[in-house]
Amino acid sequence: MSESKHWWEGYPWRMIQTNFRETDMADLDAKRYVRDVKDFGATVVMVNAAGIIASYDTQVPCHTKSEYLTGDSLRTLLDECHRAGLRVIARTDFSKVRYPLYEAHPDWVFRTAQGEIVNCNGDVQVCPGGGYAQEGVNDILRELITRFPFDGIFFNMSGAFVTGYGGERYGPCLCERCRSDYKEATGQDAPTGGMRDPGFMKYLGFQTRRIQASKMKQYRLMKELNPELAVNGFDYTRTECNTDIGRGPWVYGASSNVRQNGGWERTVDDASVDFMSFRYRDSSVSPALMAMRQWQNLANGGKLSLYLMGRLDNHRDVSALAPTKRVFQFHREHEELFRGLTSAAQVVVIRKGGMALNAPETDGWVQALTESHIPFDEVKLPDLTAEKLQNKRVAILGGAGRLPEALGTLLDGFAQAGGTVIASGDTTGLSCLGIKTLGERKTGLMSSAFEVREEDEAAFPRCVEAPILPIGPELQMAEFEEGTQRYLRFIPEHPYGPPERCYYTEVTDHPGVTVHQHGTGRGVYIPWGVGAFYFNQGWQNTLNVMRDVLFSLCALPELAPGLSPMVELTLAKKDGLVLAQLVNTSGCFANRWFPPLPVRDIRLELPELTGKTARALNGGKVKCESKEDKLIISMDVLNEYEAIIME
Repeated sequence: MSESKHWWEGYPWRMIQTNFRETDMADLDAKRYVRDVKDFGATVVMVNAAGIIASYDTQVPCHTKSEYLTGDSLRTLLDECHRAGLRVIARTDFSKVRYPLYEAHPDWVFRTAQGEIVNCNGDVQVCPGGGYAQEGVNDILRELITRFPFDGIFFNMSGAFVTGYGGERYGPCLCERCRSDYKEATGQDAPTGGMRDPGFMKYLGFQTRRIQASKMKQYRLMKELNPELAVNGFDYTRTECNTDIGRGPWVYGASSNVRQNGGWERTVDDASVDFMSFRYRDSSVSPALMAMRQWQNLANGGKLSLYLMGRLDNHRDVSALAPTKRVFQFHREHEELFRGLTSAAQVVVIRKGGMALNAPETDGWVQALTESHIPFDEVKLPDLTAEKLQNKRVAILGGAGRLPEALGTLLDGFAQAGGTVIASGDTTGLSCLGIKTLGERKTGLMSSAFEVREEDEAAFPRCVEAPILPIGPELQMAEFEEGTQRYLRFIPEHPYGPPERCYYTEVTDHPGVTVHQHGTGRGVYIPWGVGAFYFNQGWQNTLNVMRDVLFSLCALPELAPGLSPMVELTLAKKDGLVLAQLVNTSGCFANRWFPPLPVRDIRLELPELTGKTARALNGGKVKCESKEDKLIISMDVLNEYEAIIME
């Protein structure tokens, strides 16, 4: 095995983020801490170090020293971790300062459009252009890195858009300095009308670029001080799978987090958050959910990562620890297998960039693909490159709006070279779709639908028994180029009550799905929000349409035709080896999470793998045979997770 260039590349990363409250330093026992995390199976830990509170005897004037440094010191903890072979990430949070620092330097802090500060329990939000963010943070980093041999660093809450712990949305800083800087840079006044103000997004972009420039300066400083310091956002990516009151978990949250951050290509630490919400930090989410997230991280190329408050020895709610530890131990036993894997998916889902907190059109495609056992990657639209499309057969764009010219050209080239582009919702700006002119965008629809005609049945076999397809509130009208294949026909608005009046009398020629040849490939256009409708409503009727597009029109292989939709399937590969991973999500019941039910008599039909043998690693009994151009794998039972090696 060749040596990695940096320690985090190829490292068997199993993270425990022990988010110390300042009181956790009062009785810290470094040896006990190390013994606990090592027994759990961790190889990396994250501990609070600097920012709002310094977990050491800081000498920087703008750095508030903790009052609770009576246990083992931060340096003692690092030394004990390193002696045990653990890597240590420093957790920092430079988003706020203690109230006395605000009083001494009122020009350092964030202001709303009304000139108000954001004060949370005596911690005041800082301005990204103020003296603390621009100078003080660098002084703290210089002290931290020169005094302590950390292996990595994480910056918490470092974005331009400020939200409160209670869900308040403050937006970007609008202090006098920020307004003046924006005026100087753009010649325009800063918007003060909130997110509905026409200039809001431009101003947010200005503040985001300012923060990115600061991060780059900090990155250069840190690398000068320690070239082997792993910096979040540059050397590795940390994300979170979490919940909050009023916002429950999404069943595919961990899988999607890892995929869209490039889990197979780089180190992605998707922290599974133990606590229920900001307000209930001492109470864990359901144990089965914690285990499922870790299996999803593993199955999609991510790193195992647990985030909890306090330390393992004083964390009173231990309900989720044993299920999580089970996944850590499995990875520890097989860590060499998971080193160097790459995705074997032939489909990529392209997510719209920007501020969207959710993306129902894209998430609906994620659901349909997962429930249909089609392995896929995800990429954010701003990160899309030709390399991301290599070895892919299908690229899916849901709700992306009108694409920038460069990205449209890239995807048109993908189709020209033989790929298939699926565009749904309001996605336009692609020549491969065969759109001659865009017409009216109908909104507020209530009863409109599409009809499956007899001549559509060969292409839409799953829709034959359910031939009336509701479409949700929006539809893009368009004219198409000659030669574009048109499927389904539009049923316009019609009465939906009283029952005596519930019938339609008109069916138009406007298609619900089109296919346009483009070079040796094609574009598939769905001018309505099929993904969002499925995400929001979840009907089999809608899934039928999506599956017919994927399996019939796009000719993707059905890898597990009889397998429960509540099982995720991923495929990865390296050096002649193919790894199929199965995650059982059947324990999800509405907003409740229970241990999954056993799924029996698993059968996979994998093309182009004939001649390989197979074995399972997590208790399943596997048989395989080569038949025609497929490797047929049979397994007796799937409990919560299985990994099947084919070589």
